[in-house]
Amino acid sequence: MSAFVVGLTGQIGAGKSMVAGMLRELGAKVLDADALVRDEQVRGTVGYSAIVQTFGTKVLGEDKEIDRAKLAEEVFGDPAKLHRLERILHPRVIARVLEARSMLPDGAVLVVEAIKLLDGDLRKACNQIWIVVAPRKVLIDRLAKRGMRPGEVELRLANQLSEDQFRAAADVVIENDGDRDRTRERVRDAWDRLAAASR
Repeated sequence: MSAFVVGLTGQIGAGKSMVAGMLRELGAKVLDADALVRDEQVRGTVGYSAIVQTFGTKVLGEDKEIDRAKLAEEVFGDPAKLHRLERILHPRVIARVLEARSMLPDGAVLVVEAIKLLDGDLRKACNQIWIVVAPRKVLIDRLAKRGMRPGEVELRLANQLSEDQFRAAADVVIENDGDRDRTRERVRDAWDRLAAASR
């Protein structure tokens, strides 16, 4: 027996972070994979050295730290470069997840929130995949509130798996239609089912 790992993902703007917060309130330990990726790019880490070796100093800012915008510009739009970056970062993130799991007591739940969960090996470290979905209009409205232009929103959504593809990969689907209380009830129901199954 060890801690149970839930991989939490969904389309951009679906409300993953809100659901992760609700799961934290219910007693889960939550890891944000994007924050782990940022940690693995900080100067002095293995990830930093490998990125600079692979992409050169053009991805650095004036402070000699990795400039995420420059790095994104370098890799997005070039699948081969993106794949090289993922080969550097994904194993480090998986190692951090496994380390966190090993430090938790038996029966604890570790939730790993990750936008790219289904694209790589991180899903293999998870016992269950939970997907957060929201109606397309809600997604677009939320992203517009974050300052994204409609064209940018459509591009981001087009570059991700479709809702059907996310649903097909899910053990649990959390519908987040914008009503926070209803979403909280759905999260609690799923949590209670998980607790009952792991008894």
